[in-house]
Amino acid sequence: MPTKLSDMVAATTLNDDDVFEVEQAGVSRKITYAQLRSLLSFITILVPREGDVVYYDGTENVSGAVPRWRVIDKFAYTESKPTTSSIITFSGGATTDGIRLKANEYFSVGDPVRVQTGVSTFSYGICSAVTDTLLTIAGAILPLTTIFSLASGSPDMVQNIQMKFNGTTYNGSTTLVLTKGCQYRWRGKTGYLVSYSCSHMNTSAAIRVQLQMNGGSNVANSGVFLAAGTATTHGAFVDLANGQLIAANVAISDNQTITAKTPVITGLGDFLIINMTFVVP
Repeated sequence: MPTKLSDMVAATTLNDDDVFEVEQAGVSRKITYAQLRSLLSFITILVPREGDVVYYDGTENVSGAVPRWRVIDKFAYTESKPTTSSIITFSGGATTDGIRLKANEYFSVGDPVRVQTGVSTFSYGICSAVTDTLLTIAGAILPLTTIFSLASGSPDMVQNIQMKFNGTTYNGSTTLVLTKGCQYRWRGKTGYLVSYSCSHMNTSAAIRVQLQMNGGSNVANSGVFLAAGTATTHGAFVDLANGQLIAANVAISDNQTITAKTPVITGLGDFLIINMTFVVP
């Protein structure tokens, strides 16, 4: 009568000639400890120790800190120059050879996006819309050139800042608030403006708001034209349109200032609010 496993004496060491039973395709076979060790010698088994940093990269555990940017496989999207300055095309369809091909398998609305178009040329934005085949990016105008790499970032890279101006009729005279410029002082790592929106409390819908980083040129081609409100309520927030931001003008570094201006005296405006979104890579 066979001996039950629970009745056997536990082994405390292993010798090279110790034998194990393995089953291959329904057939029982034997293998020695020496043979098993040889077969497994090419496999690296990561055993975390106290103080180690380990993350899962989607395939295996890898030692080291989690990368801030996850590079997208080049087979998933079209590397040749985009047809628009804010949309990247993906293949879509079913996973092929282990590579996911849908844009929405890599990005969700609000995720940071990094597009590399040169050895050291990077554009930053956030995902503003995504489907199986299209990734729409709010951020600096993409150069219409070949994409070197595409990456998604972690949500902690996104920083939102609000500026409020409690002045009234701020756009009615060069002596008032916005025509002279109001400022916010940036502290911390370099950030890249990817979007801004504005609202005010006035019936005028003719006012345009621009931003300038560190006293530089306007960040956008046209800026944001405000929606009319009333004397007691703010109008709807108006977002800067995609494809407006100028890549050379959107960076802001520690101790520099963000200036809000209305370039032309047109109409009146009260209690302006500006919401800005930055990616801090």
